[in-house]
Amino acid sequence: TSTGQATPRNLFGFKDGTLNVKAEEADALDSYVWVGRDDDQAWLAGGSYLVTRRVNMHIETWDRQGLQPQEEVVGRTKGTGAPLSGGTEFTPLDLHLEGTDGPLIPVDSHVSVVSPERNDGVRMLRRGYNFVDGSDALGGLDAGLFFIAFVRDPRTHFIPLQSRMASNDAMMEYLQFTSSAIFAVPPGTMPGEYVGQALFT
Repeated sequence: TSTGQATPRNLFGFKDGTLNVKAEEADALDSYVWVGRDDDQAWLAGGSYLVTRRVNMHIETWDRQGLQPQEEVVGRTKGTGAPLSGGTEFTPLDLHLEGTDGPLIPVDSHVSVVSPERNDGVRMLRRGYNFVDGSDALGGLDAGLFFIAFVRDPRTHFIPLQSRMASNDAMMEYLQFTSSAIFAVPPGTMPGEYVGQALFT
């Protein structure tokens, strides 16, 4: 995830990961990705937590919606990925800019619910990988997104955000989470060390 990469698209057709932490953002990586020496799990200092989720996307239901309702659910334009408050893909969200019917970016849109502004500034290093596993028992697409994210502490950098999604995100109508897991990823090693040495010693 670097500034030289184009933002990939998910199976809903939208750019996925615009606000991702980039490899060049050393301070953000230290704040939101790498476990610190003063954190609860000192043995994991220099490592990270990996959150994984398999997300089935109800593509047939989604595709029956018009372009405007889709963009209102996401909070961005489908073509360029620009926020509905205006600009280009990487223009900061203006969650307070009002239109004739309320905020231009709906409060229950995906980008509004998961934005750092609504989640104590928290960001994550994330990536979604599209998958298509054929058809389900009813003949619908078994397809979606395999979501992975590296975070400094799942208790503060992921679980609260996911709880907000579950209760407030309009996109949840089109998603079904079928598996999830959290892994501790130890830091790299120096010559003569082994992976996880700080835990076992």
